[in-house]
Amino acid sequence: MNGSANNRYSRWLYFLAAGVAVFSGMGQMPIMKRYYVADLPLMAWSQDFFINSDLHYLSAALLLGLLAWRLSLSSRVVDQAWSWGPRSAWGWTLLTLLFISGVFKVARNAGVFLDPFLLMVLDFVHLGSAMAFMFTGLFALIARSRAKKRALGPAAA
Repeated sequence: MNGSANNRYSRWLYFLAAGVAVFSGMGQMPIMKRYYVADLPLMAWSQDFFINSDLHYLSAALLLGLLAWRLSLSSRVVDQAWSWGPRSAWGWTLLTLLFISGVFKVARNAGVFLDPFLLMVLDFVHLGSAMAFMFTGLFALIARSRAKKRALGPAAA
């Protein structure tokens, strides 16, 4: 696993960008103050919608850049075992839904009028695909951890 696509920095950047996207996405809903996250030391900024919005845009841009880089490498490198990002059509479908719904939400925030029903559908698609992507990644990490333990045998338990 020593390829340029598998280096430690790209993996950590991917997890950092995904984590910031999840945190800032939840922060755009008024839950940081309600659940006392903003009351923690050095976390008062987490209740500010505009800071969360900017963080969300920055992390989404970093994620898109990393995933575009990965797609460009995967078109040139055959049989590459990726250590970060989606590994299945399901993961790429969820990211595509996130991207499309996110583009429309950015357009709405920029002043483009969208029908209120369409906006509600976009909100649910964006939130639902983000949650599905998060849980899919979590289940994949758990399954990978269990597979490693099985491969190491009973001494690893």
